[in-house]
Amino acid sequence: MRILGYDYKLVEDGDSDTIGAFGRFHSSRQILQIAEGLTKQCRESTVLHEILEALNYHNDWGLSNKVIMPLEAGLYQVLADLGMDLSLLTKELDGEDSG
Repeated sequence: MRILGYDYKLVEDGDSDTIGAFGRFHSSRQILQIAEGLTKQCRESTVLHEILEALNYHNDWGLSNKVIMPLEAGLYQVLADLGMDLSLLTKELDGEDSG
């Protein structure tokens, strides 16, 4: 997955208890880590959240998780209600090339 010109690998690794969240953004390793065993909606929502974390990091916005969480939830809801295919966010996890 490409974010602002950086190639990030999307991985499904560990459970939410182990990683302490549904997902993690690892800037130095260029990885978006998603917990295993999440529902389809939670996987998509978590990937969107981690994308926002990467944008926050690279743009030096200084947004707290308290801001990113409702931003992601609102954006996810709007895109889902518009009928966007949000499964594209997780296709790399499903073994397809993300391009």
